[in-house]
Order: sequence, then C-alpha cells, then structure tokens
Amino acid sequence: MQDLLNYVLLGQRVEQWFRAAAFIAGGFIAGKLCSWILALVLKHGASKTKSKLDDIVIAGLRLPLVLLITLGGIGLGLYQLVLSPPAALWADRILSIALILILAVGLNRIIGALILHYVPSKGRALIKGEAALQPVLRNFFETIVWIFAGVLILRKLGYNISALLAGLGLGGAALALASKDTLSNVFGSITVLVDKPFHINDRIKIGSYDGVITEIGIRTSRLRTLENRIVVIPNSLFAATPIENVSSAPHSKVSQTIQVKGDNSSEKIEEGLALLRELHKAVPGLEGPPVAALVSVGGLFCQISLIYNIAKNADYWATINGVNLETLRRFEGAGIRLM
Repeated sequence: MQDLLNYVLLGQRVEQWFRAAAFIAGGFIAGKLCSWILALVLKHGASKTKSKLDDIVIAGLRLPLVLLITLGGIGLGLYQLVLSPPAALWADRILSIALILILAVGLNRIIGALILHYVPSKGRALIKGEAALQPVLRNFFETIVWIFAGVLILRKLGYNISALLAGLGLGGAALALASKDTLSNVFGSITVLVDKPFHINDRIKIGSYDGVITEIGIRTSRLRTLENRIVVIPNSLFAATPIENVSSAPHSKVSQTIQVKGDNSSEKIEEGLALLRELHKAVPGLEGPPVAALVSVGGLFCQISLIYNIAKNADYWATINGVNLETLRRFEGAGIRLM
C-alpha cells in the first residue's frame, strides 16, 4: 500500500494526488453545505424579523461565500502538489484573480440589493425617476467596484499600475470636465432622494421660482409656477440652493392691512374688528378664527391688521378672495367706510 502511495504519477506522488483531490472535493462539499445552511437561515429568519435588511445581506452573500469556500478547497488542494516555479506562480495568480472576482461579485450583489431595498420602484414614490434611478445607481457603484477589481487584477499580473493610471489620468480628467454638469444633476437627484426635501405635488420656493413640483427626473425637474408656467430646473440646484417647502407647513399664514376712514366712530371700528374675527364661520378654507387688531389711528385713516390661516388642502387664492369679499360685505352692511 505504501508503495502505491509513493508511486510517482505525472511528477507527483499518488498520496499527494489523493490529498489534493480530497481538499478540492471537500471544498465543493463545504460550499454546498454552506449554501444549504444559508437557504435555511433565509427561510426561517424571514418570518422572525421585521426588517428585511438581514435577509438581503445574507441573500447577497450566499453565492460569493459558496464560491469562496470552494476556491479555498481548490487552493488547499493545489498546495498539496509540488509545482514548478512558473506553475506555482500562475496557480497563485489564477487563485488571486478568482478571489478578487468573487469579492467584486459579492460586493456588487450587496450594493444592488440595498439599492433595490431602499430605492422604491412602485407605490407613492418620492420622485418619478426613482425606478429609473435604480439602474443608474447600480451601474455607477458596480462600475467603481469593477474598476478597482480590474486594477488589482492587472497589478497581480505584474503590470505597472502607476504608469497605466498616469496615462488614463489625462483622459479621465477630460471626461470628468465634459460630464461635470451631467454628474452634478445626477447627484442632485440623489440628494433629493436621500434628504427628501419635498415630494411630487409639493409647493416649493427655490431661487426666484414659486410653484408645484410636477416631475423629478434624473437630470432635470419640472415646476409649475403660480402663473401656470412650466419651469425646467437642473437637479444640481437642489444641492446648492436653499429650498422652502411651502406644502410642509400645516397651514398658510396670510397677513394684510385694512385701512378705514378716520371719521368712523370707535364703536364702528370695534364692530368691524368683531366682524373680522368671525370670518371663519362664513369663508370655507380658513383654519381657526382670524386675528384682528387696530394697529394705528389717525385723523385721515386708521389701520387694522388682519391675520388668518388657510387650511393646507384649501384653495389658496379662492380663500383669500372669499375673505376680502366677505370683509367688504360685512363692512358695507355695518356702515364702516374704507379708504
């Protein structure tokens, strides 16, 4: 038996071939066992945890872990053999490249799963472009991962990475300058997605524009102004310009001044203040009773300050119009003269 194990076959003892085959087969078996265990964990763990994040991570790591264990078995098997220096060098390179590729695949699977989990593609989406943003984000991060993987592979193969990167630097700088605006707009849409300063159909103020957001894409967004005009806004402005979300307020506060003639008696002015404080009973869209106060007096005219809140879902301009018309009717009925 010992003679059989010591028999040299293709430059290796039979015992070495057996050990190599055992490690390689063990790697495959351990990989299959790992895959089976992870499948059980996913099956039983999904119903026990409210968050799906752990399931996403395990599902993303399942294939890379299996490949990693299998690769480890192959590596241990090859190390049982006495290889020539060139063969050992290429075996080391091939195993290292396979390891880099497996790690890149695993990282990309986790990143892709997290993007699909945190960037919804249906339901009441934050922005219209969320579904389109998923492949953009995935391609962006996958490209970065594969670039790093490619650099590591070239370095392992013995290439001069510094010289290669120096040559690519000029082309990369030119490409970066040419695509600067596009990248700024894409990152602007990502800013909206992450920070969530507004949703579609929210009224916002940005720069000199005031209107309702109707669409947000990857590069540009559309805002319908109060004059019913569509303004196309580059998404880069959202990352560089302060945004006021008018719709986020529970109501809209309106302040205005009413001037009445100075020859109105104090009783008439007091009656007018009482009439203003009851406007919410006659005008739909008002939230709570208005605040009315006499803020200045004079021989020519007196000034009344009127402050009221318009409900969030009420028609803004229709409510203001209703308040002013009802004020005129009540003052005319009470004989209060305006300036």
